[in-house]
Amino acid sequence: MGEKAVPLLRRRRVKRSCPSCGSELGVEEKRGKGNPISIQLFPPELVEHIISFLPVRDLVALGQTCRYFHEVCDGEGVWRRICRRLSPRLQDQGSGVRPWKRAAILNYTKGLYFQAFGGRRRCLSKSVAPLLAHGYRRFLPTKDHVFILDYVGTLFFLKNALVSTLGQMQWKRACRYVVLCRGAKDFASDPRCDTVYRKYLYVLATREQQEVVGTTSSRACDCVEVYLQSSGQRVFKMTFHHSMTFKQIMLVGQETQRALLLLTEEGKIYSLVVNETQLDQPRSYTVQLALRKVSHYLPHLRVACMTSNQSSTLYVTDQGGVYFEVHTPGVYRDLFGTLQAFDPLDQQMPLALSLPAKILFCALGYNHLGLVDEFGRIFMQGNNRYGQLGTGDKMDRGEPTQVPLCACALCATRECLYILSSHDIEQHAPYRDLPANRVVGTPEPSLGARAPQDPGGMAQACEEYLSQIYSCQTLQDRMEKMKEIVGWMPLMAAQKDFFWEALDMLQRAEGGGGGVGPPAPET
Repeated sequence: MGEKAVPLLRRRRVKRSCPSCGSELGVEEKRGKGNPISIQLFPPELVEHIISFLPVRDLVALGQTCRYFHEVCDGEGVWRRICRRLSPRLQDQGSGVRPWKRAAILNYTKGLYFQAFGGRRRCLSKSVAPLLAHGYRRFLPTKDHVFILDYVGTLFFLKNALVSTLGQMQWKRACRYVVLCRGAKDFASDPRCDTVYRKYLYVLATREQQEVVGTTSSRACDCVEVYLQSSGQRVFKMTFHHSMTFKQIMLVGQETQRALLLLTEEGKIYSLVVNETQLDQPRSYTVQLALRKVSHYLPHLRVACMTSNQSSTLYVTDQGGVYFEVHTPGVYRDLFGTLQAFDPLDQQMPLALSLPAKILFCALGYNHLGLVDEFGRIFMQGNNRYGQLGTGDKMDRGEPTQVPLCACALCATRECLYILSSHDIEQHAPYRDLPANRVVGTPEPSLGARAPQDPGGMAQACEEYLSQIYSCQTLQDRMEKMKEIVGWMPLMAAQKDFFWEALDMLQRAEGGGGGVGPPAPET
């Protein structure tokens, strides 16, 4: 009763601006006493430690509030703590400009989903994620298992990942995974969509080989290791010379004449033939690499990536050109609607596709193909009997036809549709903005001001080509640049052969001794 009552301190919320960027921040202030509380009064290490406990989604949202939080949330210290929390067993954070942020986002976004065909259920199921995987770079489903390659070259083997219940495929929650091999660059199997044919798994890897038997010195050599998909047992291995380095492997052909296509770092294609029916027999023999015709007859082309099926191969160059090998007349007719230019005696001769823009990605089915250009547009071509082109009808397309945008990173088999997710911040969006005069829905100009139509923007492209030729210093450089431009332009194969031969004749006449182009077409 005789005690004096202590007045309560009243708090009020006031709006103050961030000292660094001027954006509004809500802080609580004690009325009449002290200074306003600022987040910048805390040590930066303490702020990073507190923020690192946020989920990745909330951390990204917090970094968009003001400049101060953007700098704090974008720091490598925060992402290092998050990466350690997401992947405690990760020893190497990888390389790049932002290694810890890249590693954290790779492991946060990694996932593999599938949806079974048939049945009444139309829901997505998620696979068991290997804890040791550093993101997901590639995957391949086989009859009963799934193989996943991460960003550090570790190939995982998910055993018995799929089970069949009453005719419907489902993920087996209790499936286990093992590390099949390390140091892998790429892998491939039978290119047919039916997983029953995927008996062997071909892995392109780098291994240390002894230079001289009995010594400790060694050097890195590329090799192809063949594993049984049923058990993961290695049954065959071929090692290449240390001067040959590859980055991609593809298969084409039947089991008795399986052709391995190997893409080098310089953009050249080599091939060798093996007999899969004899791989399980213990014996040793020597195989010889042969330069593919696309690299032999077109030496100026630098292949960036390739894809294949059991009877065709598709090459995409670093300049966005597309070249096609078709080995059977039926597939050629489905793709192009005619057999006019098909040569059954020379099936490996590449055929250039006429395209309106630079191509970045490609996919190849049995009798249809898909292309993605530099503007993000998707083009489909080939057989459309089941509506697989996505055009909304069942009419075949003998030329690339644009279709609405759809998802990427997909893989389909006869039983399931697989969806892979793993975001890499160092892979920036490669697409460019579509010019205004080529955007669908752009209003047409008036009749008086309408310019002549230029399908594909060929006039603008020719102006760019002329400026590139003009920038060359010598006549020989201009000749070589003209050869490259002829390879980029959407011309028929006979027309390109004519221009290349004519340019070689001009070079020889000038005494420059330029490179030899493709031979003249046979009559």
